[in-house]
Amino acid sequence: MPAYARPPARVSQPGENIEREAEAHAAAVAPTNSPHPTPDSAPAPVPTRSTEDSAGASSAANVGSTPPPASTSASASADANSPSARLPAYAAGRVEARRGRGDPLPAATRAPLEDHFGRDFADVRLHSDAEAARLTAALGARAFTSGRDIYLAPGTVASDTEEGRHLLAHELAHVVQQDGQAAATLARAIEPPPPARYHETERSAAALAALDRLEIPAVKARHLPLYSGLAQAHQLKRVRGYGREGADQRSVWSRQVEVGADAVRERLTERGIPVPADPSGRVRLKLHRGARTTSKRLSELQTLLRIPEWDREGRRRDFQVDHIVELQVSGQMGSGVGNSVENMELLDQPSNSSSGGTIRSSIYRKLDGFLDTLEPRPDRASFLRGHDLVFTSVAATGAGSAATGSAWWTRAEIEQAHTLGTASAPTAAEDGDRAGSAEEFILSAAPGGIAAGRFRHSPGAAPTIGATQARALAGLRITAIALTDLTGTPDGPVGTLSAEWDLPADWQPANPAITISLQGDGEYRGYPSALPGLDLEYRHLSPVSFTRISTEDGELYAEGTLTPSIPILAAPLTVQLRGRELGFALDYGPEQVSLPIPRTTIDDAWVSVFYSTTRGLGVGGDILYSIEGAGSGELSASVSTGGGVAFEGGFTFDPALFDRARVRAWWRDGRLGAEGTIGIDTPDKIRGIRSATASVRVDEGRWSFNGSAELSVPGLSQASIAIRQGEGGLELAGDVALATNPAIRSGTLHVECAQTDGEWKVAASGTAQPAIPGVDAELAVTYADGAFDARFSGAFRRGMLSGQLSVGATNRAVAADGSPGGPPSAPDAPIVVYGSGSATVRIAPWLQGSAGLRVAPDGELTVSGEIALPDSLEIFSRLEYDKRLFGMSTQIPIVPGVVAEVGGNLSANASVGPGALDRLAVRIEYNPAHEDDTHVTGEAHLEVPAQAGLRLGARAGVGLGITGASATGGLEIGGALGIAGAAEAGVRIDWMPSRGLEIDAEAALHAQPRFRFDVSGYVAVTVLGASLYDERIELAAYELGSGLEFGVRFPVTYREGEPFDLSLDDLEFQVPEVDPAAMIRQLGETIF
Repeated sequence: MPAYARPPARVSQPGENIEREAEAHAAAVAPTNSPHPTPDSAPAPVPTRSTEDSAGASSAANVGSTPPPASTSASASADANSPSARLPAYAAGRVEARRGRGDPLPAATRAPLEDHFGRDFADVRLHSDAEAARLTAALGARAFTSGRDIYLAPGTVASDTEEGRHLLAHELAHVVQQDGQAAATLARAIEPPPPARYHETERSAAALAALDRLEIPAVKARHLPLYSGLAQAHQLKRVRGYGREGADQRSVWSRQVEVGADAVRERLTERGIPVPADPSGRVRLKLHRGARTTSKRLSELQTLLRIPEWDREGRRRDFQVDHIVELQVSGQMGSGVGNSVENMELLDQPSNSSSGGTIRSSIYRKLDGFLDTLEPRPDRASFLRGHDLVFTSVAATGAGSAATGSAWWTRAEIEQAHTLGTASAPTAAEDGDRAGSAEEFILSAAPGGIAAGRFRHSPGAAPTIGATQARALAGLRITAIALTDLTGTPDGPVGTLSAEWDLPADWQPANPAITISLQGDGEYRGYPSALPGLDLEYRHLSPVSFTRISTEDGELYAEGTLTPSIPILAAPLTVQLRGRELGFALDYGPEQVSLPIPRTTIDDAWVSVFYSTTRGLGVGGDILYSIEGAGSGELSASVSTGGGVAFEGGFTFDPALFDRARVRAWWRDGRLGAEGTIGIDTPDKIRGIRSATASVRVDEGRWSFNGSAELSVPGLSQASIAIRQGEGGLELAGDVALATNPAIRSGTLHVECAQTDGEWKVAASGTAQPAIPGVDAELAVTYADGAFDARFSGAFRRGMLSGQLSVGATNRAVAADGSPGGPPSAPDAPIVVYGSGSATVRIAPWLQGSAGLRVAPDGELTVSGEIALPDSLEIFSRLEYDKRLFGMSTQIPIVPGVVAEVGGNLSANASVGPGALDRLAVRIEYNPAHEDDTHVTGEAHLEVPAQAGLRLGARAGVGLGITGASATGGLEIGGALGIAGAAEAGVRIDWMPSRGLEIDAEAALHAQPRFRFDVSGYVAVTVLGASLYDERIELAAYELGSGLEFGVRFPVTYREGEPFDLSLDDLEFQVPEVDPAAMIRQLGETIF
């Protein structure tokens, strides 16, 4: 918008909220005692949207300033609405012209200020040249800010000083106030903001700022204030999923626009055209410059003037109903208020056809520019289906049709019949005689209509048809007129007219010759009645039929319907026949376009199809479409003399998947065609794909792909998958072999690259044969988002182990507890093996327990740590020992047959076992692959239950002996001293298969017991060496002795594989010094 047309730029006043906010930021960045600027003396910008212009994201009308010291009082006293509070118009124009041309912020200054404001200031420009001096002087300020441009007066302190940083922070606060932070701008320009998976780059902010501004073509510049008002109200937007369904603005206009009868009379009277008092009377006039004289009833004029066919200069024009604010940015869908008659006018067809496409192309160009800065890049069609585009400023450009060549009628002009401004009354010569004669037949165009032709003839003869008369009715070439004798009567049949259709060469009638009945229209006058229907073949599109044809103002008039034979254009066209002129025009929207391709969506379309006899056929515009699971494309409409209507363009496979994504595409002969090569050149652009290439063709409407993708999936040998057409569209899939690793011997993966939540990802699943001995079942293998995982959980048996094992292989990090977690640390992270479990370990016949298992990164299985064992392990059974220390026995004859028997003995006895290890704490290091290196260490407690005893005996008696038999009786004194307990020893276990288990220990029992004596009588009778009678009767028991030290000591020696043998020689008794005689005497004294 020119500077003189803008509202004056308003300068904010001291004390306003935004000024206080700016000063608070300045004080936080660089506290200063300087009185300049201060909240009470420094004007600042007021970002009021009411003064926002059309040129940028922040208006030149919003100017903030910091005054010089000398002008603070004057500035502070200025009223916000006073002339002194406004930037002169010429200065505002200079500000706008220089927008974005200054210097960037110094890097050393910029970084801390960005940290403070949380905003990227890469787009901020500093102006300190001569022009900036003039502009700051015009405002009377040390500095001022307009949008992202900061103007500094000469002599302004440097930004590397405290005062300079204070001033700059103050002005940057105004940048943020006027333009918003990047995040806020994002939320404003795109609603809702793009999903978090799309990451902005350093170019995103600038691209988004450009998208924030709507550019309208020259033919719309006269409506700039209306567009700007909607932008200020946050209502200028392209709504998500926008479509024109139900718009049909021509029907809305025809129903709601009324050309008043009084207005028609008034305009006709102003133009000097007689108006009959009878409403059914006819008005004879020329509607515009160069028009034929016509005869119309008042009601017919009202209908005709609703959509006139001439402009305000009286030139022939085709007009279409146009949305003043283009429906696509009105914030509405096809049926919203944007489609109301208040938002409509008539615009010439070329301007109307180019306007919408120009705006649409600009939006798409800027949106593509923004989407290109995101990583990954979203698909435009998908993005538009889910997001509003909000425009906060507007600029008129010179794009599209030239404004000087456009023509329009407003609704008010139509309803007030201003379209009759170039109408005129016919001259007497143009009006002509109203009656014929017997020698001259007048051919009327319609009942009561003008004279289309005059045909002289002799009475009773047929009229002569000259070249001029032959074309008296435009659209027909009259070959003969046959008149009856009734031509002098005012009505009824008066003859026939023979003719041939006279139409452009491209339009061929099915029946070239026709005969038309002539109906009387006064004396020697007649008009054609009941014209037959007309079937035409238009070679570029399809047949058209006119079922009703009439003649008006000397020419044929008819409307027919043409259904294009091109399947892509799904809506019929209305063809108008005016004389020999044929014409049609239609702007096809998305709902009127069809691509008969599976899974295809028409994202947008604006195809103008028009024809006139003078201009020929014109086709223009674009169709934007997308194919689910493949990508999107566009087709541009064109027409050629030889080839007819064609659509040429391209198809872009999803750029988030392919680097080389573009192929040629076309629509010819009713079919879609395409050809080209697509590919992935950036390794791991899609994680898991190193590269890809495929040739693309469309034959007979079917896509075909021939190519492959090289994989970078870990765990695979060199492998690729096919790129082909599948049932659901483009497919990247195949089966590949797994490479050998410590966990996997062999296996197969099915790999697919598919889109999930808008992102292309490689995923795979399959099975593998394990390389870990003892694991017989298959491993389940998966790959997703760069992570390779192979897992098994189940029974395990190997060597001395049997139990349950969970094992896996992955390229992810393995935690201390042995579980994988998180993503891979790097694309080339190695595959490591991990796992754990529990198993029964039978280390030796005597040693069996349960232990934890751990799988090493190289795949080897180890058992390490303590093993759980039974409470006690028996290593040998009970053994018993008796040892006679000394003994004596003698018989002394007294008399024949009678002897005295005296005897005594001292004996020891012991039992050992069973020997057992308990309180075991055993650690094991065991690798099934290296069983000979198994090492068992630990401590154990050796417990050997044992008992030991010492018996002292004395016997005295008298015996009777005979041959073969003896009988003895007497007293027996016996004493026993005994202990019982468990011999204990600490044992260190150190075992390896090569040497077995060795245990060497010494066990001992010791005590200080007392002898227990018993006095018994006995009788023993033997016969022939056999005991016939033996009876012992205990008579008394006594304990004697003290300080007797008695014990047993024995070695414990165990060698695995050898029996445990404890001989008597191994037992060592500690026997007290016992004097049997003294003990007997003491016992005798005690007893007797």
